[in-house]
Amino acid sequence: MLITRLILTAITVALSYLIFKWLFKLIEKSVEKLGKELQMRNTIRFFLGLIIAVIAIMVVLDIWDLNLAPMLAGVGIGGLVVGLALQEPLSNFFSGIFLLVSRAVKEGEALEVGGVSGTVEVVNLNHTVIKTWDGKRVMIPNRSVWNDKIIHFWPSSVRRQEITVGVPYSADLRKVVEIFQKALEDEETVEKDPAPAIVFSGFNSSSIDFVIRFWVNRDNFFEGVKRLAFRIKDYLEKEGIYIPFPQLDVHFDEEFLRVWKHEGPENKS
Repeated sequence: MLITRLILTAITVALSYLIFKWLFKLIEKSVEKLGKELQMRNTIRFFLGLIIAVIAIMVVLDIWDLNLAPMLAGVGIGGLVVGLALQEPLSNFFSGIFLLVSRAVKEGEALEVGGVSGTVEVVNLNHTVIKTWDGKRVMIPNRSVWNDKIIHFWPSSVRRQEITVGVPYSADLRKVVEIFQKALEDEETVEKDPAPAIVFSGFNSSSIDFVIRFWVNRDNFFEGVKRLAFRIKDYLEKEGIYIPFPQLDVHFDEEFLRVWKHEGPENKS
């Protein structure tokens, strides 16, 4: 009898694993037939495995003639303690369900939650796992994710970048704007729709500043800024316009110079 139960238990575990693999592949193929990509792959795999594991445990308990009902009924006041202890995990569990249903958090998405920014790896039973930009792995309780502000860095395929450029006071500002426009038109990484904008920023101490706002694709988010900056500098210098650096002019009055000239070296400081 014991050997029979062990064999049935092993068969149940093996079948559960095979069913899990088969169902997950079936889901993948079904989504591919619809011409779409399976979203939140790790999260779906986790919850599918959890459901099958619970069913397998129930079958194994039945094989061994184990009934948990009398045991749970005999716990009595301890059940209240257990319920209170499970309050936080259950809250995280249902919050994770809400996150999946509402699609507020998607696997592979770049976002920020509670001051932690990075890419979502998976939404687990109790935690949402985020891989930060510097390679850290942060586990945030699902309840905190659900109740906190979520910032999606890429709600669409493009985002706006900006560059501040200063030109000397001697420059022809109309010519400067024309150079900016040509640089934006010639740069392939800059999206033409939405259209870029050239905004006057102000008269600075050493320069007249403009802010150039433009849109780039996700793949060119950093590269686009660098390439446009190089292009703007090259175009300005070809026209004899050089980006100024902070300068300070010091003026001395004639009386000070006269005293300085006639004083002995030992008195100069």
